[in-house]
Amino acid sequence: MRSSNGRTSTRFWRWRRSPLRRRSDVVEAWIVLAVWVLALVGGAAVTLAASLTVVHIQERHRAERYPVQAVLTEAVPEEIPTADGVKTHVRAPVRWRDRYGVVRSATVSVEASGPAGSKVVFWTDRWGTPTTPPVAGAEVAAQAVAAGALAFGAWGGLVASAGCAARRRLDRIRMDQWAKEWDEVGPGWRRRIT
Repeated sequence: MRSSNGRTSTRFWRWRRSPLRRRSDVVEAWIVLAVWVLALVGGAAVTLAASLTVVHIQERHRAERYPVQAVLTEAVPEEIPTADGVKTHVRAPVRWRDRYGVVRSATVSVEASGPAGSKVVFWTDRWGTPTTPPVAGAEVAAQAVAAGALAFGAWGGLVASAGCAARRRLDRIRMDQWAKEWDEVGPGWRRRIT
């Protein structure tokens, strides 16, 4: 294939018929094509799967976590000064009735507020164990995007590494072939030189 300046293009040389093309060149061309296809198509699938998994997990958390209204059993200061500002969430002992009417108590993270007997809200899982609130809205989207990007990068690295290993193996095979051919042809060249 000739380019506009009259030179022969070398871009797709492994795909064209040539007396200099070896079988390993064709295999290498297929490996490069397979790596690109796997990286792009597989990467898109892995990215989508990772993102949907994160969204599914967060939806399950939202379905399994419940807000609970409880009563502080000890007074909690409204604001707690810290080295980097003011802390608005503190761990405080609370008491509440679970969904089955059983009185429970625990130390949970609540917004800093008032005297003993004040009402606070925190989250529990379906077994009544205190937990963090479910992630919502933009945070879920950000986590899904981050998981997808990490999955795409990991998949791309895996596919590229496999492709590099296969090409390295082909290079070793070519070197062995060249060494064998040189062993056959080399003595004739040496006689001509000397």
